[in-house]
Amino acid sequence: MDEKLPAYYGLPSEVRFCSRCVMSNQRPASAVEFRHTIDSRKKTLAIDSQGICDACRVAEQKQTIDWQSREEQLLQLLDRYRSKDGSYDCLVPGSGGKDSAYQAHVLKYKYGMHPLTVTWPPILYTEYGYQNWKNWIDVGGFDNLSFTRNGRVMKLLTRLSIENLFHPFQTFILGQKNLGPRLAAKMGIPLVFYGENEAEYGNPIADTTSSLRDKSFHTYDNLEEMYLAGVSIRELTERYGVSQGDLACFLPPR
Repeated sequence: MDEKLPAYYGLPSEVRFCSRCVMSNQRPASAVEFRHTIDSRKKTLAIDSQGICDACRVAEQKQTIDWQSREEQLLQLLDRYRSKDGSYDCLVPGSGGKDSAYQAHVLKYKYGMHPLTVTWPPILYTEYGYQNWKNWIDVGGFDNLSFTRNGRVMKLLTRLSIENLFHPFQTFILGQKNLGPRLAAKMGIPLVFYGENEAEYGNPIADTTSSLRDKSFHTYDNLEEMYLAGVSIRELTERYGVSQGDLACFLPPR
């Protein structure tokens, strides 16, 4: 069959595979979700001229890191912000998966920090996923704020994300990225720790140059340029009858 098939959702038309891990260039990298439209061209896993992907190159880099020096830098940061009275001095967004659970545990029990954990639940928990989250809080021993948003709006945006972007996970990602900074700002908590660096499994290798998350993922200036589920805020309000107040928790703080 010689017919060339079209590429959908902004993905590369030529499929390539990493010669080491066999991950393909169809894997999208993290995007600024509220700028994600139907016509957006996806940034995907980069594979170099030697046929090796960015994730494998990051794994190579990790073999040369001076981990003792890194821990010393971390301790200096923690000492700068550690509370004296036991009040929250850092915030860990998480679902109870391996990254957030391990991170919160190490911060509290190894380094003597006082983390507040926060959770943006998925639209539908699996039995194992819910139990992991409960174990994180009940067995791990952490204070947790779990934010339950307007269920009608959550379902609408999830459906539109699938129809417009083929992206059933977008509403969860929006909450993961926005809830932590928003609550930290409101509660005066100076540090936010995310559990993973997406460059570990396919984001651009340039993401490893800083431990700080790019502010473009959770800040904005102009509401007119914002999209949720591939639909502009104006259209969500005028066509679907969703108020800006109901959309606020899906948007980043200004």
